Amino acid sequence: MCLPYINLELRFDIWVCRGQAEKEFRVEVEAIGHVRHKNLVRLLGYCVEGIHRMLVYEYVNNGNLEQWLHGMNQHGVLSWENRMKILLGTAKALAYLHEAIDPKVVHRDIKSSNILIDDEFNSKVSDFGLAKLLNSDKSHINTRVMGTYGYVAPEYANSGMLNEKSDIYSFGVVLLECATARDPVDYSKPADEVNLIEWLKMMVTSKRAEEVVDPNLNVKPPKRALKRTILVGFKCVDPDADKRPKMSHVVQMLEAVQNAYHEDQSKLSQVGSQQSLEETSNSADA
Repeated sequence: MCLPYINLELRFDIWVCRGQAEKEFRVEVEAIGHVRHKNLVRLLGYCVEGIHRMLVYEYVNNGNLEQWLHGMNQHGVLSWENRMKILLGTAKALAYLHEAIDPKVVHRDIKSSNILIDDEFNSKVSDFGLAKLLNSDKSHINTRVMGTYGYVAPEYANSGMLNEKSDIYSFGVVLLECATARDPVDYSKPADEVNLIEWLKMMVTSKRAEEVVDPNLNVKPPKRALKRTILVGFKCVDPDADKRPKMSHVVQMLEAVQNAYHEDQSKLSQVGSQQSLEETSNSADA
């Protein structure tokens, strides 16, 4: 595919690919190139040269989620509100890929570094280099295991059987990473904290859920919002793929969490205003 001259900043992904037929690559990339959603980075073109592959995307200029969560961004700490906005946008993009088009698209490499962020903190899912198409008459496809350690669903890692439930697991890992600002796997941590999911389960079981939130957050989320967010993440990373919710259901759950968060914030604001009024009244009486 040749690209016409466009007055845009572009992003290029270049890699060596062995074992994927050129025809298969072209079919999949051209299908993905016609996908349009506000939370998906637009794929503008591609190039194939022997075993080399290049994808050309629109440029998104505010870094990626991994940079914001793990201190690689110089602009400060990502607020809880913006984290939820980014997660909700990402969930909507995946719901579109899985449920709104046929054949559905399984991204296969959902991770924090593949979620780009624009100036208004809208998420843009990027990097479709590993994506696979799944026709509606198939429950799964068998393919070579690809993806990033810590984010890959266990059933896919063990058997190579891939469907949209694999993306849902990866999204759940990203969600839990977003709440805690911890890597999915971190060998610098004590042994019982190396695996993010197992550590979180231990903390929740011990009724210490409030302790897991990113300590760098300037304003911590209310307990109810934090617990509900973690619960959504746990549903997504259920070891039994059949028990994981569809992405459209994840969107609904995150919207409910977001609404509850705003309600709690409004109540806290009202309490604060009432206390200020009482203090002012007491001062006047004195």
